[in-house]
Amino acid sequence: MTQFTVNDTELRLERYPPQPQDPLQAWDAADELLLSAHQLADGPLWVLNDHFGALGCGLRLQERSLCWVNDSFVAHQALAQNLELNQLDPLEHTAPTPDPAWPAPVGVILKLPRNLRLLTAQLDWLNRQLPAGTPVVIGARQRDMPSTLPDLTRQLLDQVHPSRAVKKARLVYGQLSGRSSDLPQVVSWPCPELGLTVHNHPNVYGGSRLDLGARLLLKSLPSTQGLVVDLGCGNGVLSMGLLQANPEARVLAVDESWDAIQSCRQNLTPLADPSRIELLWNDCLSGVEGGQADWVLCNPPFHQQQAITDHIAWQMFRDAKRVLKTGGRLRIVGNRHLGYHIKLTRLFGGCTTVAANAKFVVLEAQKR
Repeated sequence: MTQFTVNDTELRLERYPPQPQDPLQAWDAADELLLSAHQLADGPLWVLNDHFGALGCGLRLQERSLCWVNDSFVAHQALAQNLELNQLDPLEHTAPTPDPAWPAPVGVILKLPRNLRLLTAQLDWLNRQLPAGTPVVIGARQRDMPSTLPDLTRQLLDQVHPSRAVKKARLVYGQLSGRSSDLPQVVSWPCPELGLTVHNHPNVYGGSRLDLGARLLLKSLPSTQGLVVDLGCGNGVLSMGLLQANPEARVLAVDESWDAIQSCRQNLTPLADPSRIELLWNDCLSGVEGGQADWVLCNPPFHQQQAITDHIAWQMFRDAKRVLKTGGRLRIVGNRHLGYHIKLTRLFGGCTTVAANAKFVVLEAQKR
């Protein structure tokens, strides 16, 4: 837990899910700068990409009316957790995507996402739905600002000007222009390994090609007639391959990204009867009934936003073990240097190597 000061008032903020003695804090210098220097008039605000609720809590403390948007299920949980920790009222509107029926804002506060495709899609949407001239303030740490950001903001915003750097963070001020990037919302690309076209919504990893880890795991999919959980499904390429090769299998595809779930829905719907497919926007397998899955497939991330961490992989592996039947198996892919075999051995009592190349390894563990 950390103490975050807003206008001389301390807030208690935690990352989500909370970790004992977590060295990482739930806010950064860009959050501080956005709260102190956004320069937006009184009235409703829209807040996009607030990772752990620091902006939501700080602005709620200032009694602002907020519409709060984040693609991440974990971010929504973090916001609710931190509002409750600080005895602050829930926000008026929260959703994974903006809603044109929301009250028109006096301005938009936008934390810079890691994925510039998402930023482009968000600015395109805002330019279509809100009046030209609506102020926009983008905040980020300087090291997270790519060299292409100035050109992108000048393309889609008017009167763009950066702030001075404070604690190695910076704001970019601008106004909605009504212009469009003319880029497609959904990127579609051929996947020779599947013989299918894959569709990716903006905030999905591997936006135009199959990543190397998924390619290796696709070559090592199990044969089964049971329930397979695609944990951290992304665009659903593993589920696509699984359904192709196993006409009797059922798939539960789970991801914390709303865009991933929408991509997966678009990719899986043509491949199988709806009764064989379930999609779940969730924090790993929280709340999912235990002891029901024959297989869990997983290509775990090793970062949360900009922070490198292994707690997500740990949570995925623990959740997988709980949800598997006795005798069920977890099959994962990961970079060799991450040492996932150590975690699997601790949790399952052992693991085997199914496939490997110079960079990645596919490991399997069985619930006994």
